[in-house]
Amino acid sequence: MTLGRDPANVLRAIGMHPKYKGYAYVHHILSLTQQRPEYMYHLTTQLYPRVAQRFGATQTSVERNIRFAIKRTWESGNKSELRRLFCVYDVKWIPTNSEFISVLTEAITNDRMIDSIQLAMLL
Repeated sequence: MTLGRDPANVLRAIGMHPKYKGYAYVHHILSLTQQRPEYMYHLTTQLYPRVAQRFGATQTSVERNIRFAIKRTWESGNKSELRRLFCVYDVKWIPTNSEFISVLTEAITNDRMIDSIQLAMLL
């Protein structure tokens, strides 16, 4: 399954529900890391402050809401897609915020790289 470049496609595919504040925060973070993947190495120092400022929240609440959205997605999301993306057989293990964002960033950027390769082959 190709997830495409849109972070919302990835989040929908894994079953993260937009009703959680963490969904909006993860979506924004994925938009930022899609443009600059190196940001995922600066989650707490660069990304949480940006998200907190954009949404009028505290960095602590950003982290907590992301963790909650990940937990809920892991409990009731699309298990087969979670297994595929995270290469796990047992979805009882819940990834950390940084692990989750890293894997989803990789999924988005790899799809973009594949699209670029396919486009180059057509030219």
